[in-house]
Amino acid sequence: MALVIETGAIVAGADSFATVAEFATYATNYGRTVTDDTDAIEALLRRAALQMGDMPWKGCTVSRDQSLSWPRYDVVANGWEIPSTMIPPRIKAGQLALACELYADDQAPAELKSGPIVSEKVGPIETTYAAAPTSVSKPVAVRQSQAQFAQFLESASSVRLTRA
Repeated sequence: MALVIETGAIVAGADSFATVAEFATYATNYGRTVTDDTDAIEALLRRAALQMGDMPWKGCTVSRDQSLSWPRYDVVANGWEIPSTMIPPRIKAGQLALACELYADDQAPAELKSGPIVSEKVGPIETTYAAAPTSVSKPVAVRQSQAQFAQFLESASSVRLTRA
């Protein structure tokens, strides 16, 4: 099933900000190894868009009927107000990066996904691990999506000021 791309016009049934072709270009430009299976790429882009819906974005959605987290109004980034009829390029780039990260997590070997140690015995050596997580945790420094999204996310130290 083909992706329905959100352009900023509140496209009914939108499930992605980026296309399969944009994903392939992004992966090539940033040296990411990804699948070339169109159905798999579409699924990755949908999963990334879905995960983006849980992020604490600045501003408010434009319509209660929109299916994705963008477009938004009342968003200021780097001193500029973002028009509520557009998807910022960094939001699209962030989705592409997140889709690459999801693919890398899916492909990671099981030994990288071991849970925390819940018991350990020194002699003879015995270690017990908790249930393995479903993804590989990586520091923000290697999560390109976080770098793309940073200026659009609320943070615990953000304070909204409104002039009376």
